Amino acid sequence: MHFTKLTEEEYAEFITHLPVHYTQSSEQYNYRKQHKNDVHIVGVKDNDNVVAACLLSEARTMKIFKYFYSHKGPVLDYKNKDIVDCFFKGLNKYLKKHRTLFVLVDPYVLETVRNADGDILRSFDNTELITQLNKLGYKHQGYSVGYSQKSQIRWLSVLNVEGKSEQEVLKEMDYQTRRNIKRAQEMNVETKTLDISETERFYKLYKKAETRHNFKFKEDPHEFFKETQKMYPEHSMLKLAYVDLNKYLQQLSQKSEQLNAELKDIEYKLVDSPNSKKSKNKFEQLKQQVNSNNKKITEAQQLMREEGEILDLAAALYIYNKDEVYYLSSGSDPKFYQFNGAYGLQWDMIKFTIANHIPRYNFYGITGDFSEEADDYGVQQFKKGFNAHVEEYIGDFIKPIHPLFYKIYQFINK
Repeated sequence: MHFTKLTEEEYAEFITHLPVHYTQSSEQYNYRKQHKNDVHIVGVKDNDNVVAACLLSEARTMKIFKYFYSHKGPVLDYKNKDIVDCFFKGLNKYLKKHRTLFVLVDPYVLETVRNADGDILRSFDNTELITQLNKLGYKHQGYSVGYSQKSQIRWLSVLNVEGKSEQEVLKEMDYQTRRNIKRAQEMNVETKTLDISETERFYKLYKKAETRHNFKFKEDPHEFFKETQKMYPEHSMLKLAYVDLNKYLQQLSQKSEQLNAELKDIEYKLVDSPNSKKSKNKFEQLKQQVNSNNKKITEAQQLMREEGEILDLAAALYIYNKDEVYYLSSGSDPKFYQFNGAYGLQWDMIKFTIANHIPRYNFYGITGDFSEEADDYGVQQFKKGFNAHVEEYIGDFIKPIHPLFYKIYQFINK
């Protein structure tokens, strides 16, 4: 076995047959190579067979150095100590030739699988791997909880849909989530895929979430969202949930006609049988439904006067590959929560996942704090309602290539 640079074709062929995170995709490599020239693909070959592969990105630091990063990589069999040894020893030599200050990797290796409340369902013993990597100079950064600007999230919320029908997936959700999906459908919530030229439409909703939850991107998020779509032109989507109030009012008007007809029919029955308890109860129920429907018509008419004919409810950026659909960034307008746009959007994309035989719908990051005081407690409960479980990953490893200068870097960035 030997460490080597890989061709694009060798890399693409290798990852085709293994489950990989979207950040290790050929699409990312091709885009970054063309537009930034800041990416490398390396791996290990056993004779002519690729047995390990990794997409590495680089960035400048301290003017004269670079740091390297592999997001959810490298892709290899971590139980095979010989492959692990060969890859990381070879990587160390490779990085020394590129004026590297340090390298960070966060392998797509599970630590635990938990239920939505944080109880461990399955645990994986990664002690030997952590020990082996530490001996190779890759120091484990610990088991972080919460969000960080310095590293990727360790905790993901995931819904398994492999081998399941839409009806089975829906049935496994909690009652309130199913009800909210149904209400979105009843209120004529529609979804559409936005063109990249409509990114601003998504961004307005994203900004509302950013303000509401008090978080910020390190980089310009608007440009990040556009670049992501360019990077994954065939496997990214900006999805929007919206209501056309003209259609919604037409639907309410048709329902009003139906309810009034039923009400009149019951009135005739009460003339013939004024003491019928069943007819009286039905009459009261229909009156309530008529009043409720009329209220919705009034509210919709007012919304149209104030907000226009189209209401943008919720939007999200998705990336997908053969293994997962990733729900990455999203936003919604709290003024229109009654339409349950976020539920309509999620269900639409879960159906997309099932229809395309993709085994996992990845709701993506949570903090890993399962207390009611957690910053993202409401978000966790939202994802829990869809029957998502939690996956905890092994976390970051850092290897200083120039230890003395790395200590200076740490001091400067303390």
